[in-house]
Amino acid sequence: MKILHIINSLKGGGAEKLILDLHKMSLENGVDSHVLSLMSAPNECLPNTYALNFNSPYQIQVLFKLYDFLSAPEWKDVDVIHVHLFPSQLYVPLISRVLALKAYLVTTEHNTHNFRRGIWYGRLIDSFFYNYYRKIICISIGTSESLLQSQPQLNEKIVVIYNGIDIKRYSLLSISCPKEKTPIILSVGRLVIQKNYETAIRALNKISTHNFEYWIVGSGVLEPHLKKLVNELNLEYKVKFLGFREDIPELLNQSDIFLITSSWEGFGIAVVEAMAASLPVVVSNVSGLREVVLEDFAEIPKMKMGFLIDPKSEDDIAICLSKLLADARLRMEMGRNAHIRSLEFDIQKTFDQHLELYQSLLENNQ
Repeated sequence: MKILHIINSLKGGGAEKLILDLHKMSLENGVDSHVLSLMSAPNECLPNTYALNFNSPYQIQVLFKLYDFLSAPEWKDVDVIHVHLFPSQLYVPLISRVLALKAYLVTTEHNTHNFRRGIWYGRLIDSFFYNYYRKIICISIGTSESLLQSQPQLNEKIVVIYNGIDIKRYSLLSISCPKEKTPIILSVGRLVIQKNYETAIRALNKISTHNFEYWIVGSGVLEPHLKKLVNELNLEYKVKFLGFREDIPELLNQSDIFLITSSWEGFGIAVVEAMAASLPVVVSNVSGLREVVLEDFAEIPKMKMGFLIDPKSEDDIAICLSKLLADARLRMEMGRNAHIRSLEFDIQKTFDQHLELYQSLLENNQ
């Protein structure tokens, strides 16, 4: 079986990390797997990883270079082309049709929200390109429900496959390394509107008399604005901007609480990583995230692994964080429960389900 993943970029934490993990497992399991990034690739690449090296996937030249790439003889026999994120989702069907490629087209919907769904011509664009995909993988039930609200005709194409992580990469460290004396609250994610960092910072200002540090891992367009806010609130001694980092397991291991106040999320791979590292989590009560962080885990009734909060409420966030900061025993108990829950999202399950989907397309000629 020959698989080609195409994505805008390979530098990032959500979809990008998932694709690289699936690619690595495919290679380890003898699958002829390949990955193409429209932008640059990471400094250390796996085999069969390619990049068109554009600064933005929205440049018109991307279409022509992608056409040249897919015109190469080695892609004539590819079985499945799996596309991730817009505008790659639009480009690939157009080029595949022109080149008369025989590969089955599969795409993954990685979020519960995009700007196109709010405007009529955006929904028209989505309706056009989704028509060419045989299967659409949604990374959570919330993601599938959101997509169907916008494109109800896609019901028969949708398959839900939860994201996964390499649990061992995060859980082994947490056993051996001591925690910092000052409790560390950690957030991981791009500094963009979706992540709602401003509300998180204002919430922390309400409990600034507590002993803690807040570490923000990520970069993005809102960084200057958020740093200015921190200065205005005199929180420079508590809030640390760490920028983009690749040593997430080590940072999780140094932390005591994981916080994510996103206004929307498709799944929340960073939350699962934190749970695997045995951290209690304070997470937005929004579609996608609440599927991961259950206040009561069905397999063990009344087993709490964190708090679901209203992302618009500074008070709600502050109250939940205060409870965890004040009670180290509660942090440890919720952290243990969170680790148990994280086992449900092992990358092996995600890989197996992707492989089964590809095989079903080839065997049933769907």
